Amino acid sequence: MADQDPFRTFKSWHRWSRSLLPRIDSAGVRLERAIVGKIPSAAKSGADRVTGLLERQPLVCFALFFVLVCTRATHWLANPQFYIEDGKEFYAPAFNEGVHTLWRAYASYYHLVPRILSLIAAAFPVRYGPLVLELLALAIQAVSASFLVTARLAKQFPSVGVRFGLAFMVIGYPYSNELFGNVAHSQWYLGILSLAIICSEPGKRVVSRVADSVTVGLSCLTGPFAPIVAGISWSGWRGDKQRRVPAVIATVCAVVTLMALTGEPRTGIHRGSRFSLFERIISNQIVLGPIRGYHYVHQIPYTPFFDLREFFTALFGVVVIVWAVRKAPPLIKALAVLGTYSFLSSLITKGSWALIGDPGVGERYFLHIGLVMLFSVYFLSATARFSAVRWFFRAVLAICALATVQNWVYDPPFERFNYAPQIAKYDRLKPGEKVEIVFPIDRKLSTNSWTMDLIKK
Repeated sequence: MADQDPFRTFKSWHRWSRSLLPRIDSAGVRLERAIVGKIPSAAKSGADRVTGLLERQPLVCFALFFVLVCTRATHWLANPQFYIEDGKEFYAPAFNEGVHTLWRAYASYYHLVPRILSLIAAAFPVRYGPLVLELLALAIQAVSASFLVTARLAKQFPSVGVRFGLAFMVIGYPYSNELFGNVAHSQWYLGILSLAIICSEPGKRVVSRVADSVTVGLSCLTGPFAPIVAGISWSGWRGDKQRRVPAVIATVCAVVTLMALTGEPRTGIHRGSRFSLFERIISNQIVLGPIRGYHYVHQIPYTPFFDLREFFTALFGVVVIVWAVRKAPPLIKALAVLGTYSFLSSLITKGSWALIGDPGVGERYFLHIGLVMLFSVYFLSATARFSAVRWFFRAVLAICALATVQNWVYDPPFERFNYAPQIAKYDRLKPGEKVEIVFPIDRKLSTNSWTMDLIKK
């Protein structure tokens, strides 16, 4: 009997697989070209005209995004209520005490923009307080998104369509239930805006540069992000005099913020923290949340011990982000740094890791890194070496698009709260008397509430 090569079968399979991969890749490339060729030229030119208009007309862009974000907050606007710190910490002090509350620290840092917006809301009749505050919060989100479309970011994102897509995700992010319609969480959108200003080309007009400096200053005194913004501003300075002023302002604000943070520390890792919860946080909050959306992730059951699905999901997310961020534009890298800072800060604020890893809890901590996750998926869908990899990430993008539609409007909140009857009591008071107002602190659990006192003027 003739000698047989024991590895002959393996070798033949190896040769077949090596010849198969190029055929799959070429088939994917042909499919890409075929799909691009099927897109009508009128549709392409129409999209270019619309995005070009938004790039040239910032006010039109803002109006569009403001309308879009309002359509996501229909329940909030139909039954406006003060939410979490909006009432007790911001509106009530602004209404009762006035401008003296501007420099009051809360939760170990300053909140200058929410306090300014609360003063604006307090200038309106008290019955319109919650509605005005919600509209101002939505306007902050729309401003942050519309700046991303401007030509000042064209060197990083040459395609205005890509800039529009990134801005749209700031509006349509499907894992942002707790971030809508409240000034208490406006700091997370202001963080995006300040980084976009720092990483963009300086404005050509003096008015634009002054507006940049003022915006960076206000943003850096709202939330704990000033040290990160300052570090990123100096890292990209390179001797440019026009970038020096925002960098100096961010540095001064960083010193003020660090003094506040060290004066009232909130740090401390929860005793029950363990690795099986750490990877659960990444899996639910950074990967599945941005990709599948709030409605899907909120239904994931709690896993008390190590879970393979969560581990490999978390590993996938980390690999995708690291893989894409290496070649991403400076703004995305800066957003990844800020997102990592926010993520790590959530782990050392004495909060339970089991609670933070619970889907739908603490979404704000993961907004920045979640946006980086979505951009990484897009980036790899367009630039990956092999067409099969590109098509895989395009399928993930399709899931993201479906999640955006499914989560455009969240469940109706505040069903058991009604501001109008409570403020009717205020109308019957004599000057100097006060009324207690009850308002929600959780959009899903309507039994959770806080109270605030409004003094009749």
